[in-house]
Amino acid sequence: MHEPLKQWVEELTGGDSTRAMAVVTGIPQATLARHLTMATPPVETLIEIARAYSANPVEVQVVAGIITEAEAQRAGSGSAIRQASTRQLLTELLRRDKEENDAPRRKPSRGEAGARLFQ
Repeated sequence: MHEPLKQWVEELTGGDSTRAMAVVTGIPQATLARHLTMATPPVETLIEIARAYSANPVEVQVVAGIITEAEAQRAGSGSAIRQASTRQLLTELLRRDKEENDAPRRKPSRGEAGARLFQ
C-alpha cells in the first residue's frame, strides 16, 4: 500500500495484526494479507475495514485515491441537504442572505460598470 493509506489503516486499526483485522472484518486472513500488499487494495476490502472499525467508508476511498475529496464532498452535500429540515434550510438561507447584505460593497471599476450595460 502507498504510505498515506498504510498509515490510515494502521491508525484506524490501532496497529492490529492481519490476523486480528481478519477477525474484526470477517475477511479471510490470506485474502486480507494479499490485498494489503497491493498498491491499492480492492475498494470492497477497504470499505469492509472502514466499516468494521467504525470509520467513514468514503474517507478511505479519498485516502486511497479512488475518489477525490471534492467528489466526496459533493456526494455528502446532496445527502445533507436532503436530510436537513425545512427550518435548517431556511436558517441557512437567511444566514447567507445576511452575510451577503453585510458584506462591504465595493465600487465597480469603469470596465465592470461598462460591461454591465451590454449584458
